[in-house]
Amino acid sequence: MMRTPLQRQVNVRELHLAINDERGFAFMADTSTGRGGVGNQIFDEVERLVAGGMNKSQAFNDISQRTGREAGTVAANYYRVARLRGAELRPRRRRSEAPGPRRGRPGAGGDVQAALAKAAAALDELARAVRRQEQEIGRLRAESQSIAEIRRIARGLK
Repeated sequence: MMRTPLQRQVNVRELHLAINDERGFAFMADTSTGRGGVGNQIFDEVERLVAGGMNKSQAFNDISQRTGREAGTVAANYYRVARLRGAELRPRRRRSEAPGPRRGRPGAGGDVQAALAKAAAALDELARAVRRQEQEIGRLRAESQSIAEIRRIARGLK
């Protein structure tokens, strides 16, 4: 009998719901939680493990191994629910903020100034490369003329 993708999905879900770990924690066993229930279960389980002596990273890894989810997904679920519940979290660092001191005056377009400085340095390096190539071309032309002269002399000796 050929199964549709939906039938296969239901069977996988039934199998997943039947899995319990050795401590009796039935992860996702409660289908009545509805939308967002998994995040709440993850948050509660992480809090339970942290209270038991684990750090959050260890708790994320532990839940990840038991449920088959990636540790990053478990952490994302935890922090999403934590923010919704108003838990005290360290402020998130913006991705665009580089660690260390900023160049230029604050608010004076330091990123633009840094980009211009990089562009100027790249142009200087390019100019140096062009000058080196011009010198090499001159040397190769002189060498080519010398070889042509040697060939002319060699033909005259034959």
